[in-house]
Amino acid sequence: MLTIKNSERYHFADFTRSNFLKLLGVAKENYKFVTYDCLEEKGKYILLRHDVDFSVHASVKSARIEAGEGIIATYFLWLHSRFYNIFEKEIFEKIKEIIGLGHRIGVHLDCEFHDLSKEADLERNLSFERSVLERLFDITIPVFSFHNPTDRELLHTKHKYVDLINTYSEFFKSEVFYCSDSNGYWRHHNLQAVLTEAKHDRIQILLHPEWWTEEVMSPKQKVWRSIDSRAENNKQWYIDKLVEYNRENIDW
Repeated sequence: MLTIKNSERYHFADFTRSNFLKLLGVAKENYKFVTYDCLEEKGKYILLRHDVDFSVHASVKSARIEAGEGIIATYFLWLHSRFYNIFEKEIFEKIKEIIGLGHRIGVHLDCEFHDLSKEADLERNLSFERSVLERLFDITIPVFSFHNPTDRELLHTKHKYVDLINTYSEFFKSEVFYCSDSNGYWRHHNLQAVLTEAKHDRIQILLHPEWWTEEVMSPKQKVWRSIDSRAENNKQWYIDKLVEYNRENIDW
């Protein structure tokens, strides 16, 4: 009996930046890329969305590839991420680069952090997080997405809340085909097949930049590397600051 390796079952080789570029080329053959604030009623279009869960560094690399292809995507920033901090200078500058490349920014609202059982709670927290991002980056936010929504959050199906487009609205659920790489694999549909067959007029593609790397890796390797790299960078920052201020790093 043949045993299928996870690398084959979950198509690890799909998730490289070189293949990402190829997929964008396939998409452009049959679709126009649009943004959430510029939806079109006619023609075949793609909404390309990135939920930035782990890595702003990886997001910049995706953003550069897209800009090189003349594509505008939307990057949803998670204010409560354990993996990056938008107020760090390096992260702030990378997000500014993404914006400078022409991409949109959205709110990635943390369902676990907030109590979103009531519409008023949803709107209050959305207003606050939008104001943080808009003031920090001097931009206008048009859209939001939920982070790991439960059935309770998915009951919020209006197209807009506090004038922000809801990526989980009834319109997107019923009128727009959905394809995602959540957790580092194609959970429902293979994007290559979806784009090649081009059967759907409207597609919302949800990607997470951390899953797309230069070399073929497993999803677990990618997450562990992201965590370890951040820790090592913080260690080096501390060492550099000690040198800068002529102080010692005292150990036993």
